[in-house]
Amino acid sequence: MQQKLPNLAPVQLLVNTVMGWAEAQLQEAGRIPAAAAWLSRDDPEPRFRAIASAEGLPALSVAEQEKMLAIELSGPWQRNELDAILLAAPVLYGRSGSGERSPAVRLHVEAREGYCADILMPYRIRAGWRRHGIARNRVHFSHPVAQESDSRFSESPAPA
Repeated sequence: MQQKLPNLAPVQLLVNTVMGWAEAQLQEAGRIPAAAAWLSRDDPEPRFRAIASAEGLPALSVAEQEKMLAIELSGPWQRNELDAILLAAPVLYGRSGSGERSPAVRLHVEAREGYCADILMPYRIRAGWRRHGIARNRVHFSHPVAQESDSRFSESPAPA
């Protein structure tokens, strides 16, 4: 019996959307806040939200930003209104036993068809170049690392 593979097109669309945004943020500011993208059942266009520091909130940690986004999206996910969700956050990662830590964008993706993974997109930033008179960083992404993950939306996250 052949196992049916999940349709990863929604996941790829969300990854492409968020990584384009992340690269632009890294070029301009050298960092990214936590963000989310999602696809609803009745709209083929991805929706996107990044946590902005100008939201009148005290400075939130990345974990708090991610939790806030997860809480916002858990209701529509539980009501079966969303086909796929992606949470993005800046992280430092390193190989086990190595003291070296490198920056990466962590993408936590979940699709209604059962796909759930964390994807690390390691990057390096090199000092700016000028484009149309504006200084921008050069961002180089290296090979992604993906692994299965536990769902963040199968059960409602606890309130903050």
